[in-house]
Amino acid sequence: MLSDNYYIELAEVVHKAVLNWDPINLIKNGAPKDEYYLLEKRFLRGIINSDSEIEILKKVKGNLKQFDLEEDELGTEQIDQLDSEIRNIIEELREKELELRREFKNN
Repeated sequence: MLSDNYYIELAEVVHKAVLNWDPINLIKNGAPKDEYYLLEKRFLRGIINSDSEIEILKKVKGNLKQFDLEEDELGTEQIDQLDSEIRNIIEELREKELELRREFKNN
């Protein structure tokens, strides 16, 4: 069983990844650092539960609707770009999760 510290570290990794992504520039424009909390929760839950990339992608995009980011208002290139960015974050988070798992397993 993994320790609470593992989950705390993983949550911090997700938080940093989402802040760096800042999909609609809220953080860049001065919003609080917890503005994307629901997105972070979606990524974190998906990684912990080993959800498929598609499941995480759909859930994250669903949460973007709360920021009035509707897919039907985006062009094909914008949708492809958004999907690519989300997939890259998922890949990055999965790699970091494995590193953390190894680190905490060895401690």
